[in-house]
Amino acid sequence: MIKMAVDPVIQSLNGLDKTTQMLRDRILMLLERQQSCQQNKRILIALAGVPGSGKSTVGNALLRELPLYNVKDVCVLPMDGFHHTKEALMAFDDPALAFQKRGAPFTFDAEAFFKLVQTIKETPVTRPGEKAVTFLAPDFDHAVGDPVPDAIHVSSAARIVIVEGNYTLLNEDPWNKIAALVDDRWFVDVTPDVARERLAKRHIQAGIEKTYEAAVARAEDNDLPNGALIRSKLIRPDVRILN
Repeated sequence: MIKMAVDPVIQSLNGLDKTTQMLRDRILMLLERQQSCQQNKRILIALAGVPGSGKSTVGNALLRELPLYNVKDVCVLPMDGFHHTKEALMAFDDPALAFQKRGAPFTFDAEAFFKLVQTIKETPVTRPGEKAVTFLAPDFDHAVGDPVPDAIHVSSAARIVIVEGNYTLLNEDPWNKIAALVDDRWFVDVTPDVARERLAKRHIQAGIEKTYEAAVARAEDNDLPNGALIRSKLIRPDVRILN
């Protein structure tokens, strides 16, 4: 793991450009240090955050920024595709609770996610002229409410993989094994009030709930407690972003 100094809290409200530039500079520094060591290892970054924090917004802005600095071999591996399927949830001891709490840590196949991250970390970066291999990962289809197998492709030519998801810095087994593999740890946070509003709108737009009141109730019953759990069991990040 490449060691870097811990940065101060970054206040990104109305300052996404500044946050993106700071994260870009961290990646450029990671690449520079790795090249100076003549390593052929892939850089992994954990991008964690509470539900509704805007971590995907931060990540997407960074992906638009990096090509401007000739950093194009970057991939994102999201955690969402590792939701247990509806069929799998029906086999739980308490299926009703599993569906009610879908999105909580126990409703993901965390071990499968960790194993894929471990494989990606241990596989050397494919050099120019060598044949690349493709790592396959599921994505999550919100329209049908289930994962889509092999929808995400991560090339072994990628020098940087951003491992994105709510629990990528959670200090619970097996999630904490992911944090031990990465070279930099980023955490995006937001106040519960802002998260509640964002999540309620998201639930309505996704068709999960039909009324604002029901959407707020869902956020308060599931998403906000998950956020509180993440904060209480957070592995110390290198960068903390308040969004």
